[in-house]
Amino acid sequence: MATRASLYQDAGDTGLNTTGWGEIGDEFLSEWRGAGEKARRVREMLYNSPVIAALRLATEMPIRDIDWQFVSNAGEDDPRLALLNDAWAAMTHSWNDHISDALSFLWYGWSMFTITYQQDGGRVLWRKLRPLAHDTIMRWQFADDGGLAGMQQWPHLWPEAIPIERMVIYRFRRARGNPEGESILRPAWPAWYYVKNIQQIEAIGIERNLAGLPKITLPEHADTTESDSEATDVGRARAIGRKVRNDELASVVMPHGWGFELVASAGASKTADTDMVINRYDKRMLMATLSQFIMLGMDNVGALATFEGATDFFILTLNAVADTIAETFTKFAVARLLELNGYDPDGVRLEHSPAGSVRPEMIADALAKIASGGFITWTADDEAWLRSLMRLPERDPAEIESEREVARQEAADRAEAMRQALAQRQQPDAPDETAVDEQAAAMWAESFAADGDDAARRRWERQWQKKMGDFLSKQGREVTRQVKREHGR
Repeated sequence: MATRASLYQDAGDTGLNTTGWGEIGDEFLSEWRGAGEKARRVREMLYNSPVIAALRLATEMPIRDIDWQFVSNAGEDDPRLALLNDAWAAMTHSWNDHISDALSFLWYGWSMFTITYQQDGGRVLWRKLRPLAHDTIMRWQFADDGGLAGMQQWPHLWPEAIPIERMVIYRFRRARGNPEGESILRPAWPAWYYVKNIQQIEAIGIERNLAGLPKITLPEHADTTESDSEATDVGRARAIGRKVRNDELASVVMPHGWGFELVASAGASKTADTDMVINRYDKRMLMATLSQFIMLGMDNVGALATFEGATDFFILTLNAVADTIAETFTKFAVARLLELNGYDPDGVRLEHSPAGSVRPEMIADALAKIASGGFITWTADDEAWLRSLMRLPERDPAEIESEREVARQEAADRAEAMRQALAQRQQPDAPDETAVDEQAAAMWAESFAADGDDAARRRWERQWQKKMGDFLSKQGREVTRQVKREHGR
């Protein structure tokens, strides 16, 4: 039975496969085992694959376009926000530069930074967030409870230990507490491996089909001893065949009695459609990252609905990536800076605007449905947010609220004037019309004096217009009866 003291201790193990030296051994492919090997494979894919390069740009550019800001539960006047904004502005590099470096956690599984601080009067601010190369990790250091305590880097001739308190680590997934996370390119590796090799085979096949297959005939009494050494005739013939290239320097010098010719490849008429195979694997690489929309239209096929659905999923991924950056930076950079300056970090966080482009027609349709149903009361802050979302000119919420207050007061004054005017039109022979007049005036005043509830105001306006229409129709019928009565006399 568990004791009270044991409830505050860890139980069980995450199952992370680590060596005594601090290396992660969870990967079953030797090509991806170890931080150094993983980094080399990722760099090869990023720099040698146009498809992966397109994915990288499609991911990085929308997130760089996001608006970031610090917010507080205590409101905009919180002094902690001023400190964070000053620390942001004091850094030696831009925030977008940090975002570009941080996004490498998608490709490598993790991205690491050390925080360097600076003194500004009596305050501690950020100086820079220094990125650490993925292939310079010597080993990870773990605490007794299994948590990450730091890492040992080998950037030069001597190792350097870096404690976790000085680091910010962004990770894509942290299964079993793995500090190296999981690369989104890992599931795409088999497809990339086949594409790379098929492209090489394709290039060799094209060269052989165009240039022809070298055929060398040895003379009688030639030295046919099996050897790759050019000391024998067989070895010399093989060396000539391997070096034949059909380019501007092409030439062959043969000894007397030797024969040389280029023959067509026997399988030239039955070659596989390598372009179709490569395209299939390219699509699978993009499918592994929910970005297959990049290939839509390149084969003259693909519906607009398919494109929009695929991009919607991709935008969800981008927003999740931005959330990871915001949450990690809040927990490991913002909190530490506030504590160094004697502040409580609770209630302060980094937030971001939605990633990707916003389609105005979708927003307009959603707002129309919300407004017609009266599901929400719009405030000045809502208008400011909507302006930011639609990339409209910015306005201060206080200014918007002040203008609304002036408009409400003017509407109330007009409603009162109309109430008084209608009250003076009482007719002795039509008491019911007077009641209608007073009711209409009351509805008019209530609608225009509504405290910022646009949906409620529109409902009252429609009801008031109906009442006024009924009243005017009744008045018109009464006038017609009076005219007929006068003419009938």
